[in-house]
Amino acid sequence: MGASQPKPEAAEGEDDYQHIDTGDSLKVKQILDEATVKAVLAKGYDEVHFIDNLKISLMIIACLFACAAQFNPIPFPKVRPILGVCCGGYFVFSGIHQLVVKYVERDIVLITKPKNAEHGLRVRTDFPKFQDLFTIIVEYDTPDAPPYEEKHCVGKFFDTGGYFWEAGFADTVQKMVAKFESKKKQ
Repeated sequence: MGASQPKPEAAEGEDDYQHIDTGDSLKVKQILDEATVKAVLAKGYDEVHFIDNLKISLMIIACLFACAAQFNPIPFPKVRPILGVCCGGYFVFSGIHQLVVKYVERDIVLITKPKNAEHGLRVRTDFPKFQDLFTIIVEYDTPDAPPYEEKHCVGKFFDTGGYFWEAGFADTVQKMVAKFESKKKQ
């Protein structure tokens, strides 16, 4: 077994650092997405849950079709039409769910309610595989809203041991949102 690096000591009043394997790009993106959401919400925005609620509702309906097919008390030969309807319903609703994920949600990590402006914010992120640049895109939640984006090297926020500096990342995201808000007021 290899020697593990010691965990940095947290100063009094500071949170512990999160530790991950920085070679796992999906986990790195997940941690950065969650920290992005926390940082924007800390600026006083409230989250809109419409897309999440829509996806959950679609999958509940799909699962109800699956349960109806699985636990139907009618014996097999007579249940074929019901099984066909249930399988078709499951296929349709799970397909609609996938379309919502692919074309509506895309790379959005957060949609907010309006705070001081007429529109809420839409925050998207991008972290391509085998890259070290994490892109944060902020725009108003309206059609044809011009986006504001910044790219940041993940090495600024993770040390060689895989400890995440969430406070520094949150400060960077909050400054970016403040720049976006100030540009739109001019």
